[in-house]
Amino acid sequence: MTNTLRWQNLKVLLASTKREFENLQSQLQSDLKQLGDQVLGMSNAALGYHKVMKENRALHNMVQDLKGNIRVYCRIRPAFDAEAKTIVDFIGEDGSLVVIDPLKPWKDGRKIFEFNRVFGSSATQEDVFRDTKPLVRSVMDGYNVCIFAYGQTGSGKTYTMSGPGGDSTKEFGINQLALNDLFLLSDERKDIMSYKIHVQMVEIYNEQIRDLLADDPLLTKYPFIVIFP
Repeated sequence: MTNTLRWQNLKVLLASTKREFENLQSQLQSDLKQLGDQVLGMSNAALGYHKVMKENRALHNMVQDLKGNIRVYCRIRPAFDAEAKTIVDFIGEDGSLVVIDPLKPWKDGRKIFEFNRVFGSSATQEDVFRDTKPLVRSVMDGYNVCIFAYGQTGSGKTYTMSGPGGDSTKEFGINQLALNDLFLLSDERKDIMSYKIHVQMVEIYNEQIRDLLADDPLLTKYPFIVIFP
């Protein structure tokens, strides 16, 4: 009698264990299916994100192309105390600039120049960089971009490109602001893209090219330096 009761108890326990196992197996399959659906949804979302990013980059660079592959900006340096009165007569929002020659009367003394934009003497470093900032993003998308300053000695080329050399970020030149933006974009895209940023600094002086980052500035080879792996 005792053995029969034990046998029946074992059968009940086995049946209960079997049902519990089947329930767990069914729950596991349901969880796996739900997880698979979530992974598929995340994968589709990631694909959609990459597609949107690609479209945004294409639209961004299309806008830059429409603005023109070559752009000329004019920045007016504030007059020094020892200098005569400025010859700038008018600055238009459309990029027009009117200068006057005090030695010539009336219309003969006025000349009109057209630029993509004219920055007045009160423009800050950030104001100047704001118009060139979109080009930095194009660099990250594989476009070649060149930004340089042109003008006579003392016109403010070094100040615009490099700043006065202080620690204030408000006085950073285009070089530093552009590099900061490159690092920022590289960090923002690190999950989808890996970048290496190389820096080279040379100057042309008296028709000689000099490597400003080399111990010997007269080297004929100018290697790039990796500063952001």
